[in-house]
Amino acid sequence: MSLPRQNTLVLALLIGLATLPDALVPIALKSAVVDRWGVSLSTAVLFAGVALLGAVLVLPLIQFLDRSRSPGWTIAWASIVNAIVLAIMAAPVSLGTAMVLRLIAGGMDMITLAVLLGLLERGDPTRSGHRFGPASLALMLGLSLGFALGGAVAKAMGGQIFLLSAAFSVLLAVAAGGSRGLLSTVTALPMMARNRVRYWPALAFHFADRGVSAILAVPLTLFLIEEAGVGERIVGLAMSMVLLCIALGAWPAGVLADRLGPLPVRILGVTGYAMGFAALAGAPAFPEWGILAILVFLGVFGAGLAPSMYVLAARRNGGAIDMGGVNAAGAAGYLVGTLVSGAVMYWRETTTDASGIQLLLLGGATVYLLINMPAIAALAGWRVRSGLSGI
Repeated sequence: MSLPRQNTLVLALLIGLATLPDALVPIALKSAVVDRWGVSLSTAVLFAGVALLGAVLVLPLIQFLDRSRSPGWTIAWASIVNAIVLAIMAAPVSLGTAMVLRLIAGGMDMITLAVLLGLLERGDPTRSGHRFGPASLALMLGLSLGFALGGAVAKAMGGQIFLLSAAFSVLLAVAAGGSRGLLSTVTALPMMARNRVRYWPALAFHFADRGVSAILAVPLTLFLIEEAGVGERIVGLAMSMVLLCIALGAWPAGVLADRLGPLPVRILGVTGYAMGFAALAGAPAFPEWGILAILVFLGVFGAGLAPSMYVLAARRNGGAIDMGGVNAAGAAGYLVGTLVSGAVMYWRETTTDASGIQLLLLGGATVYLLINMPAIAALAGWRVRSGLSGI
């Protein structure tokens, strides 16, 4: 049975809205964290990463909620808790208290996304790309809008930007409550029997994708501004353009995954994404138009990563549990990428060596390929090692 198109669109819109509250924070780290508490930028990066730890720790709760509560109730409840936590963070609290609150907020974000993405598994498995493509589009547009809005108001709002994030969380709770009828029809669709397929490659894929994204979020931006001499406004527009390319290409990539299979789409995306990522290490030697061309190249090939990964993860038909698993793996990857990035930035702050971010970009591209290659080989049925072939 196919998931009705209007249900897919509603779920995609809710997913886009769910990404907004937390997307406002990373771009506002300086004004909302560094200037507010008087800490270093490397500490602010760790503050951003605490939410990812919360996303990993909340995974057992997703399994309980998936079995005992309706999707609409779970989304509304998690959004309200998130709004309360974010509102408290805007109050005059200590950095330690804010860290704990940030941990809780990360867990609530995870619950919401896992439930919404889990509902998209319902329906014809041969058309899952037609569902996860729009979802990936909405997710990336939500992030792009969050970054753009956060960058526009961060300096003026400072720590009060957490109130804006709380407002979006309340809006999500209201939207989920108003969509309970549609969400109930999705829940009522017959759930396919769980398939015995390899699930760990999807975990590896999202871990690697999000780990690289952490490097793109802050270190690359600083590298382009400080080392490549690109203006802040151009860098901001360029990074938004990357997200826009990924977003707009996600829906066609999902359709392509249904026609050709998710693995060919994944292979093509990984190859181009790694090449573009590594090429950015040479940004100081390139003209601005060359850097922009590389970023567009990165965005075009990055468009196929999320839809193909979600389609592969959905083959087990595990619903919110499987989607929570891949998102937890992604959060773990982003946390690792954030910690490594924070360490490199701390190194740059305490030494005179300016090559740290270049090494981070080249090393990140290498590790990205090393994680993806065995996972792709396992899905393709190749026996690369006896230890991997039985997983």
